[in-house]
Amino acid sequence: METLYNVDASYYGAKIRAYLQYKSIPFTEVLGDRVIFATKILPTVGWPVIPVILTELGETLQDTSDMIDHYECVYAEKSVFPPTAPGTALSYWLEVIGDEWLKLPALHYRWRYNRDFAVREMGRNNDPSATTDEQLRVGKKIAKTFQDWCPIHGITEHTGASIETEYLEFLRLFENHVETFPYLLGGQPSLGDFAFFGPLYAHLYRDPASGDLMREAAPGVCDWVVRMNSFNLELPFEEDSWVDFEAIPDTLLRLLNHLSRDFVPVITDEVQALQLWLQSSSDIIMPRYFGDIDFVLGTGCSHEVTEKRKLATYGQWMMQRVLNVFESSADTERKKITRLFSSFSASSVFDLAISIKLGKRNFQLVREIEF
Repeated sequence: METLYNVDASYYGAKIRAYLQYKSIPFTEVLGDRVIFATKILPTVGWPVIPVILTELGETLQDTSDMIDHYECVYAEKSVFPPTAPGTALSYWLEVIGDEWLKLPALHYRWRYNRDFAVREMGRNNDPSATTDEQLRVGKKIAKTFQDWCPIHGITEHTGASIETEYLEFLRLFENHVETFPYLLGGQPSLGDFAFFGPLYAHLYRDPASGDLMREAAPGVCDWVVRMNSFNLELPFEEDSWVDFEAIPDTLLRLLNHLSRDFVPVITDEVQALQLWLQSSSDIIMPRYFGDIDFVLGTGCSHEVTEKRKLATYGQWMMQRVLNVFESSADTERKKITRLFSSFSASSVFDLAISIKLGKRNFQLVREIEF
């Protein structure tokens, strides 16, 4: 029996919980309160983070991408990856978008419209037995750490209206897609569904103000959220019911175009900047951030804005997963992947030259070339 240390409001916790339920992997969920952090998480991982899994064999898993890689090897049935290279590459791309790009609406709505709710919940999660006043005091302290992530990701007063416009368009497009397909890539959930579920459930559905907005603007997306959160009920699904990756549905194409338009330049600039930084740095353990860059939201639209955000190192590690599929594929499959990504203006990511790769060691992102 696996043990999942988690809280219900966790972006990445929602992602892995839904995955474990879908794969019918036996697990016990334990609230990640201050005692669990002190006795279980800090001694093994080294810093405060949620979610964390302790496997039945005593292994500690920290990153949700690593968790899913691990369980896909152990539990082969109901794979979240389509059996083709284009489908697998697209699944990893959707994971990058869900994990990294959907942070913008998730953090924006939580800290602009749902702050009081989040503060109270963080206080309760820290110590369910504490007084309400003490929970509020501690909740405010914890919340500040997460609220400070907003300017790091370019979520400011200047970009707020654009983030909301982009998010509402995302909801409209996703709503159109799930009217025909129960999941992103067809009749069964993919890696991308779980990555999208993290922000869409933990922040944007559960939090009251953004939850009301989703129910009003996109009831079909709400149905998808409920479906993704109900795999413990043994919901039926159609196995091997993926979309045609050589001619993906228009609803999916429009959704991918919308999400990729601003994100492709962001992740491309980030990876290129990191490669330059790595060439001039001798660091083995990677910092979380290494500089600033301008980025654009709403490119070509009336709500277009430019803002600064921090350059992050983790995006390259996630993009390596996409590129690894491409680089390990035969020429015919590479052409199919390129055509697929070209259909939503993202094929330029395969031109990224990553000469210094990143890996993981002791739960830390490291320069892979050194070991």
